[in-house]
Amino acid sequence: MKINLPHRIEIIESKKLIGFSIITSFQDDKTPIVWRKFMMRKNEITNRISDQLISLQIYPKNFTPNQSFKKYALAEVSDFDNLSEEFETLELKSGKYLVFNYTGKAENGPEIFGYIFQNFIPENQFEVDDRPHFEIFDDDYNPQSDSAEEEIWIPIK
Repeated sequence: MKINLPHRIEIIESKKLIGFSIITSFQDDKTPIVWRKFMMRKNEITNRISDQLISLQIYPKNFTPNQSFKKYALAEVSDFDNLSEEFETLELKSGKYLVFNYTGKAENGPEIFGYIFQNFIPENQFEVDDRPHFEIFDDDYNPQSDSAEEEIWIPIK
């Protein structure tokens, strides 16, 4: 599979996010669990500012692919008022990101991320920053679709 990933560099403003999290790993991927929970309850979020959803990862320092990390299913909100108790809040700080536009099935993730971290970033001399990594997609995102679109946001210095 030839990898064609259009990219850009973007500086984002801080964002207020709410949703749910789970501790997971690449070997024991619990992503579907946290997303099922989020999708069943997303209509309770009254102050969403867009139809976009955010899949966010917080990796430990000096992360290796066999370590566990925190995975979130989130929506951006205008404020943290009037939330159901179980929802978690997260403030994503402003910062510089390398943004890739990916179209295709989610199951290609390991190959796409392998290319980004093993080829693109070192070849272009970017330095990954110790901030959350995330993906953005629309409410109607279907991870099994060949035409699914998402943006991959990698924090850089």
